[in-house]
Amino acid sequence: MKIGLNGQHLLANQPAGPETYTLNLFKNLAKLDKTNLYVVYFDQVPPIGFFDKISSGNPNFSYKVLPKKFSWTHVSLALELFKNPVDIFFTAVHTMPIFSPMKTKKVVMIHGLEYKYSQDYKNFLRKLIIPLPIWFSIVSANKIIVPSNATKNEILNKHWPLVDKDKFEVVHEGIPENIMKTGNEQVLEIREKYHIGESDYLFFISTIQPRKNVSAMIEAFSQAVEELNQDLKLVISGKKGWLYEDALETPKKFGVENKVIFLDWTPGQDVPALFSGAKAFINVSLEEGFGIPLLEAMVCKTQCVISNILPFKEIGLEFPIYVDPKNITSIKNGVLQAVQNPIGQDRIEKAYKHSQEFTWEKTARNTLTIFESLVKNI
Repeated sequence: MKIGLNGQHLLANQPAGPETYTLNLFKNLAKLDKTNLYVVYFDQVPPIGFFDKISSGNPNFSYKVLPKKFSWTHVSLALELFKNPVDIFFTAVHTMPIFSPMKTKKVVMIHGLEYKYSQDYKNFLRKLIIPLPIWFSIVSANKIIVPSNATKNEILNKHWPLVDKDKFEVVHEGIPENIMKTGNEQVLEIREKYHIGESDYLFFISTIQPRKNVSAMIEAFSQAVEELNQDLKLVISGKKGWLYEDALETPKKFGVENKVIFLDWTPGQDVPALFSGAKAFINVSLEEGFGIPLLEAMVCKTQCVISNILPFKEIGLEFPIYVDPKNITSIKNGVLQAVQNPIGQDRIEKAYKHSQEFTWEKTARNTLTIFESLVKNI
């Protein structure tokens, strides 16, 4: 079996959730599968050593660089699939070539429906156009992988035409290899590096964009700080996405500009210590497909204050402190609980044990099973 993998966004300078998913999946497929042939499609030449990192020394992995011709997906990639057909084509982004060989089985990963929170989605005409690439990918694919039952149900509840519910497969994501609870020495180094100081802090990590609800989180934090008789900071890590300006201006609006620290994107090696040193991980997102940072927090044995949205509940079960992301008082009370009445060590340990069920090896194995099930029908 020959499998083509879309690696277009793997070379992003500041990888976010979809890039993290793609990198970890490809690496674990390379470690797991020594039988099938794989080719990864790039839109530029990868840096020296990068592909060796992905392929883990598997000789069955190769790559091709496809220069952009008008549209990389719909022209460059499509032409390659016709010129050198594969049995399976997999993409972890929401777009699929308009034209592709009929014999090639197509698998797409839909991370979520984040587009609902883009600025363009407020425009009536754009509201009709923006979902089309996702709809086309779902309709065109032979199998659709989603990271949670919540995402699957949200898509099906759209009642889009020609969408076959039997094509969906839920495959949970995993814990990055470098994530583990760190010791006090590493935490002290991170506190010094990012000028956090000695005070307790809440930690948020994700791309800053409207659906992450960062402004509401900061407002609730400001109210909690006013009630607390102790110093507390909010450390925000994440690259700037779209419409991030309001989040950056919110601390000054509520008088906590000296207590909110924006780190921008932080390298992966710093993340475990940032989690481990935090009083709590906080994320009051309005929309998620899965929630890798929630898993990371549980691995680092950090209590969590998170939205009561279905994807988080599916992952976190009864272990986090849940809040209503649309209610500032609810978020504030969650922060107060984490600081004044933190969850017990027994609950922390159970959360950690639960997090160990999510591995990238399992993600790769389940994905490979989907590939193999399609090939049987060729």
